[in-house]
Amino acid sequence: MIDIHCHILPGIDDGAKDLIESIGMAKHAASKGITTIFATPHHKNGRYYNKGNKILAKVNKLNSKLRKAKIPVKILPGQEPRIYGELLEDYKAGKILTLN
Repeated sequence: MIDIHCHILPGIDDGAKDLIESIGMAKHAASKGITTIFATPHHKNGRYYNKGNKILAKVNKLNSKLRKAKIPVKILPGQEPRIYGELLEDYKAGKILTLN
């Protein structure tokens, strides 16, 4: 099963507070049959500004920790952008992450 909307990345929005909580979320997801999770942190919603490169780095780090802990869940990058005036321009410039 694939979860396409999850705030699993630690410390960047209103989701997981830290790496321990992220790992706990992944363990719980695995116990429910989820094998893949799209990390979708908030972006430009007036409170959180999460650039794509920051998200990619956090996804890579979390995947590394999950592999070491032998948790069979893969995290893929995504983003939950708020609709804003320059959204299409930012998408065309590669600043907005889509699902996978």
